[in-house]
Amino acid sequence: MKRNENRKIIGLILENIFTDFSKELIQSVADAMPSPKNFRLVVLAGKYDGAEIHTDAKHHNYLTVYNSIFHLDSLCHFDGLIIHLGSMTPEKKRRIRTSHLDYVRNIPRVFIASDMEGETLVNYDNEAGIREAVNYLVNINEFSHFCMLGGRDDNIDAIARKNIFIRCLKEKHISFSEQNYQRTDMSDQCEAEAEKLLENNPDVQAVFCVNDSVAKALYSVMNKKNLVPGRDILVFGFDNTHLAGELIPSLSSIGADNCALGKKALEMLLRKMNGEEVRSALVPTRLYGRESFHYEMYDYTELEMIDVNPAFIHRMFDDCFYRYRNSYIDRESVNLKRLFYEFISRMLFAMKRRYMSIENFGEIQRMIDKFFEKGAMDYTDAAKLLNSVERLQSSINVHQKSIAANVLINRLFLRIKDRAICALAEQRALEKSLHQKSIRNVQEFMLELMPNAGTEEENLEHLLRNIDKLGLQNSAVYLFEKPVRFRPDNTEIFPETIRLHCVMKAGEIYVMPKERRTCSISEIFSRNELSLKCKGYVAFTLFYGYSIYGILLCELADTVYRSGDYIALQLSKAIYLNRLQALVPEENS
Repeated sequence: MKRNENRKIIGLILENIFTDFSKELIQSVADAMPSPKNFRLVVLAGKYDGAEIHTDAKHHNYLTVYNSIFHLDSLCHFDGLIIHLGSMTPEKKRRIRTSHLDYVRNIPRVFIASDMEGETLVNYDNEAGIREAVNYLVNINEFSHFCMLGGRDDNIDAIARKNIFIRCLKEKHISFSEQNYQRTDMSDQCEAEAEKLLENNPDVQAVFCVNDSVAKALYSVMNKKNLVPGRDILVFGFDNTHLAGELIPSLSSIGADNCALGKKALEMLLRKMNGEEVRSALVPTRLYGRESFHYEMYDYTELEMIDVNPAFIHRMFDDCFYRYRNSYIDRESVNLKRLFYEFISRMLFAMKRRYMSIENFGEIQRMIDKFFEKGAMDYTDAAKLLNSVERLQSSINVHQKSIAANVLINRLFLRIKDRAICALAEQRALEKSLHQKSIRNVQEFMLELMPNAGTEEENLEHLLRNIDKLGLQNSAVYLFEKPVRFRPDNTEIFPETIRLHCVMKAGEIYVMPKERRTCSISEIFSRNELSLKCKGYVAFTLFYGYSIYGILLCELADTVYRSGDYIALQLSKAIYLNRLQALVPEENS
């Protein structure tokens, strides 16, 4: 077994990988990671088990086995840990305080969105963004009837956001009662709660949603009632995820101001790993205005525009492409901020000089095309970009006196808007295509594994040699020598050793020789056989019923966010059927 002793393993422990907040948290950590040759990110994510809310015993049992993945945090080698368990129940706190922290006491760690005493924490400054929204709604819109779709009672951010919202309203002498509030499970499945809130408050003017997912449920209910967010009721959420820009109309949302939560947590962790003393920190928040609640951070002042002020252009870029500054940009990538400055400044200079040559017009067109070809829309949402471009275009048209230059400049603005819309359409078409391809991949994988006449070991080898059909470009399959029987009362679930059966690198399968398979479970994230080009992996437990077969590592990618647990479930089912087939060989004849 080969491993790199110098490579640092960073663990990111999450309650759930499939929420919009978690996806962006993971991405912000991954984007800020140093070279994959020296660092490797590993995500351990479970699923929220609201056993105290739901009485579905089967579902609870399934989640209990699913969440056995968390036991790896005290078994595997980690050089640093970032921990986000957003809904930290007393039981979770007890476990972290006892067995978990006893084991990792000497491992640097940072907690995200937590109130763990004596730990290094990084939390949102929830108050800044909420206060900004309330002040605008009361002082400018003169609203007086507010409601809130809140979160779970075990979520510290949900509790804080409710208390801050109520306090800000009271400071404005606006009453807020329990009739104006509705608790939710913080998912987009809370339509019943949203409907109850609207029924109890028919004259509501603005609704604050504890996160963007809850706002999605409110949108659905409002649509059924022929109510339009931003017209009939102003709506704003929290976290400013990609979902906010994808909703129709786009959702105003409170999010990090100048540093993503995950990026800040990683910066703090790396400093702790270097031996520095690090204090807890708050990440400032601000309100990102969109169609559901029109709000602008700054005006496009005439003087700045006429003078072609560089700070004005950079501020416009930061406002429009607000995700860019928190993303990791490697040296080989095009500097989108510099490119944006280049073509916008040329357009503003043409306005100032009242002249644009055909050669300059052609060069700006090529720069605009390149700007969007290099992924500019990954860092914004269409509604916000189009609104900003239209504001700038309107200002220029007011001051532009040259008809010839005005025509060319307006053609360039039209090109910007067309390219933005086309890029967005292409992105959505690609996402749909990838989703359909993922389904076909799993179907082909399961068809390939129809009953064979070989032994259990031979059939398992056949199964693993077809794992490329699952569509995973970079992955690894670890299996225990014998399935582990899960028991809730057993704290030592996993055995000390495990076997690396196969690795996928850039879509190519490498089946490991038998003599190189076995390793300590503590080293599964350290092996050199894993691709060096991947910044990070997410680990899934391979299980069926109460039988745990092993661990699937998948590269952090869109495919994993969309259907990682489904792929792991199908692989687990295939392993189960392979074993079942070996136990009843007469069915193969």
